[in-house]
Amino acid sequence: MKKLTLALSALAAVFGAASAKAEVSVSGSGSVGYTAPAGTDADGFVTVGQFVSFGLSTTTASGMTISGGMGLSNTPTVNNGQAVSGGKTLTFASGGASLTIGDVEAADTPGSVGGLVGDEVDDEGGFDSDVATGFADDDGLGFKFTTAVGASSLTLTYVGNDDFDDSGALQSDAAGDNSVVSVGVSVPMGAYTVNVGMASVDGTTESSAGASVSAALGGGTLTVGYSQQTLDESEKDTAVAADFASANATARTAGSTAATEGDLSVDGDTTVYGATYSMSLDADTAFAVGYQSAKDADNDSTTQFDATLSRALGGGASVFLEMRSLSGDAATDGTAVALGSRVSF
Repeated sequence: MKKLTLALSALAAVFGAASAKAEVSVSGSGSVGYTAPAGTDADGFVTVGQFVSFGLSTTTASGMTISGGMGLSNTPTVNNGQAVSGGKTLTFASGGASLTIGDVEAADTPGSVGGLVGDEVDDEGGFDSDVATGFADDDGLGFKFTTAVGASSLTLTYVGNDDFDDSGALQSDAAGDNSVVSVGVSVPMGAYTVNVGMASVDGTTESSAGASVSAALGGGTLTVGYSQQTLDESEKDTAVAADFASANATARTAGSTAATEGDLSVDGDTTVYGATYSMSLDADTAFAVGYQSAKDADNDSTTQFDATLSRALGGGASVFLEMRSLSGDAATDGTAVALGSRVSF
């Protein structure tokens, strides 16, 4: 990452904050890959993407760090996916604690492990599982608080309104405006690290709880986890949406999107258990495998296996090979493979 340090001493002096320090950091990344998706006679995908990130930070006279950022992106899994991102949060950090205000995301699947692949397989792999997992919406306008408690860490996330990101009412009474709370704790216990979390959605029956345990094993790291998510069937459905378009002042066309039934037909629990094992084969090569089994209240179930291999080439560049195999109750299952290169600038 290349840093551009701004000489702001004159400006700081004007505002009486000569002891403050401000920085703008610039970093970038890019990727190119080929994905052979799951499914019969599915066409392969070539994906190319790049990202530029601008990190903004300053340190006040009291030692508090305030940071934010924005970015320019060309998302590799979307054709012509150029966009401006970020700019929706500010983070205040001091004394081992941080508070992020704005567009935050709750941890709604605590303990769910086993997924390892990147977007080239996860998004472009063509998979369509019938198993319902996770809340209908887990992000929006709110805050995230993280602090160290001895050797442990505590994370509290509150999404006050899941229909707004950076400007809106908290705890709105409007239809569809829900609030989400999640709490997570990470505790080292000798040779193990235990992560425990829970989450809930106000105004619905949705909640979740889970845990994972990590430990060094055979030159690598083994992580096992279990998650239980109580889901609301109605939150998975979509209503009819109508839209109107006007080609000129005298002609108007109308269209609509039909209501859809989600992956869940009854309220109930989804259970997910899984494991990952990762290790370095040498100084430049990393290998990992993951396993996950999921079952929802409809008794739909899937089994997923992931494998990833990457090798650093130097200069921030690496090559990768990733694979996912999905079996069970799914509209599209099978095996997807991606290979390509990623680089950090």
